[in-house]
Amino acid sequence: MAPALLIDDQHKAEGQRRLPVTLLSGFLGSGKTTLLENILTSPDHGLRIGVIVNDVGALNIDAALLTSHDVTRKEEQVVAMQNGCICCTLRGDLLEEVARLAEEKQVEYLVIESSGVSEPMQVAETFSEEFADMHIAAGYDLEAEEQGDHEANKKLAQILKAGGLSKVARLDTCVTLVDAVNFMQDFATADFLVDRQTDVPQEDDRNISDLQVDQVEFADVVIVNKCDLVSKEEVNRIKGVVKKLNPSAKVVSTIKSRLDLKEILDTRLFSYEKAALSAGWLKSLNEEINPETEEYGIGTFIYRARRPFHPARLWDMIKSVFVVIQTEYQIEGEEMDVDEDETDGAEGEDDDSDEGADEDTDMEDEQPQLDPKARLASKMADATFGPLLRSKGFLWLATRPKMYGEWSQAGVMLTISGQDLWRCEVPDNEWPTDPETRKAITRDFDGKWGDRRQELVFIGQQMRNGGEERLRKALDNCLLNDEEFSNWEAAMESDDIEEKLNELFEDGFEDWIETSHEGHDHTNGHNHGDHKH
Repeated sequence: MAPALLIDDQHKAEGQRRLPVTLLSGFLGSGKTTLLENILTSPDHGLRIGVIVNDVGALNIDAALLTSHDVTRKEEQVVAMQNGCICCTLRGDLLEEVARLAEEKQVEYLVIESSGVSEPMQVAETFSEEFADMHIAAGYDLEAEEQGDHEANKKLAQILKAGGLSKVARLDTCVTLVDAVNFMQDFATADFLVDRQTDVPQEDDRNISDLQVDQVEFADVVIVNKCDLVSKEEVNRIKGVVKKLNPSAKVVSTIKSRLDLKEILDTRLFSYEKAALSAGWLKSLNEEINPETEEYGIGTFIYRARRPFHPARLWDMIKSVFVVIQTEYQIEGEEMDVDEDETDGAEGEDDDSDEGADEDTDMEDEQPQLDPKARLASKMADATFGPLLRSKGFLWLATRPKMYGEWSQAGVMLTISGQDLWRCEVPDNEWPTDPETRKAITRDFDGKWGDRRQELVFIGQQMRNGGEERLRKALDNCLLNDEEFSNWEAAMESDDIEEKLNELFEDGFEDWIETSHEGHDHTNGHNHGDHKH
């Protein structure tokens, strides 16, 4: 009887098996629809596949073939979470459709074509067990709401209260397709999504370079498509960039999205924790990869320093070569625009400074302050910052000793935002209790000022040909010099630290809001609600 029982158990396990899902991300024109057609018409996998697409009409497949699969078009519908974390949104349409397919058990595998403007991390959160408790809470919140479509809310609430999609489906593989023709150009663009996409609301202020990096850094498999339209050297250069951005991803080069489908179906590659920690900049900081290696002309290095940056010198360095995006925070009734040169003549209206002011005015005329294309031209002409593709890490400003900032740059776009308290500012009894975690935290401490530091990873071209040296020199020039650091240390020992530091150093950056260090943190840091400078 044992073999029969074993077979019965196997059948039960198969009956309870969660629906496996492959998520396809990539810009419009990268080849997602062609890949879907290859999947649906392939005889190799032998699976009845469910497909969720943005536009069924775009699929160039014989209607008879479509009947053997389940193809659905869904309008995007976003359900905001109630816990105040702006980046945790649930795709309401996705929840209902995936839950339906899993419940009906008519398909054996699901492929979701994400819209070209979506961030894969947000979709992945919908499937991840790590967020099940949050989904349950959101279900109860939704059920309690009286407004809106009550029936639709009721259905969504039921799915969420049951633990969300992680109970009925599992994300198997995150795939990002990149267009070999446009990949490098999208690091050298000043375009925002609204410049390219007609279906994006005007208030969507995301940009092309950041979104491309998000899609590549979060992928299990990156498909470099349209390789027949560029040289072999260009394909290798793109692979080099992808490998630096996401060292753990499998990189596949294709023509017309043709590949062995085993690379992207039922791979069991996806792990939310791994994906959130897979970005090349983070692996470099954790020293999981050797940052000195260079592949196909693309190099990486880490900039570290145990002195704060002078805010005014840092701003002078970045203002002409980056579109600087900062988290918007304004005191009511007060206007702040750091792109205006607020410091001209601030101290005593010195007549001797007229010549310098004229030079500044000339520079602003040549470099319109809110003109992204002018910033891009300036960056590309700059020997130091022109070859830089990506940089990210932790930032220490002299005027903000309690909090660390996040520096996140892709192409001409640079986002600077306040993140959290330095660990040395957090009482010891509020640290994690796990001994290994505490040990890892203390490794970042050095001397009197604890874990305060600059720790930035840079990925770009020409690193070995003077690129790294030029970037290090530019950053070193922004650090406090010996006299300034001595004054800074004296101010830190005073009774009114903030007032003393503001007397010493000009700071035109946006305010950083101090948040709870126990808050919800996405390790690879995607942000919304920003504004440009």
